Amino acid sequence: MQCARVVSPADAFALFGELAGRGREHLWSATLDRQGGVLAMRRGGPGDACSASLPVGALLRDALACGAWGLIVAHNHPAGDAAPSPQDIRATRRLAEGAGALGLHLLDHVLVARGEWASFRLLGLL
Repeated sequence: MQCARVVSPADAFALFGELAGRGREHLWSATLDRQGGVLAMRRGGPGDACSASLPVGALLRDALACGAWGLIVAHNHPAGDAAPSPQDIRATRRLAEGAGALGLHLLDHVLVARGEWASFRLLGLL
């Protein structure tokens, strides 16, 4: 997972696209500077076949610790449907609210599945 800059949802997918082939859900995050440069990437622990937790506190602490302006999170849907679940939407809203309260920007949440992907930003959910 390598990308020097992330300025669009397609760049975010390129950064996290290899999640598609995994059999269990995995969560990743990338912290970014104001120009979209990747400061750090963090892999969350694997979930199970149907879920991965979104550790809001840990994600925000990591972003603050590296002086990030914003962050992007991504996880895969092994079942093959990249559409956000109600749980994905609720968790992402909590993360966006927490980030905003700390002066950070949640730039996107990318969902990756076999052959497809979805962006909360493009879907109008952020």
